[in-house]
Amino acid sequence: MSDPTQAILDLLHRNLQSIWDSDVEAYRATTAEDVSFYEWYISPDRIDGLDFHLREIAVHNAVLGEGAEHVEHEVLQPRVQVYGATAIVTYTLMVRAVGAGGVMHKSHHETRVFHNFGSDAQPAWKLVHCHKSPIVTPASMAVLR
Repeated sequence: MSDPTQAILDLLHRNLQSIWDSDVEAYRATTAEDVSFYEWYISPDRIDGLDFHLREIAVHNAVLGEGAEHVEHEVLQPRVQVYGATAIVTYTLMVRAVGAGGVMHKSHHETRVFHNFGSDAQPAWKLVHCHKSPIVTPASMAVLR
């Protein structure tokens, strides 16, 4: 098997960009039906299934940026670990939203797990799990305590 690191990072960016663009089809193409998430700022419990996130991305841009005109991301310090048909990506996600009120930045740590549902010759990587963790700041301490 060739090194899929760049393909995984490209897929990660495509998956994230589909959220900012509210592109349901791109999100569906990059995410498994039985995906699971831990999103500390949405629920203290695990969120299972693609349907929840398809509904979320329909409103994500407005919710994240309070009517943001433009939302973009940067993946800081990515690390890709590949074990056969499974790839784990850890990084800090920085989101930048530009709107009438100026520029807003939000960051948190993420672990995303991708699985190759295809073959070595024709890979079909999809997101199967995501775990988000807050970066401890004075504002995030209320969530942690």
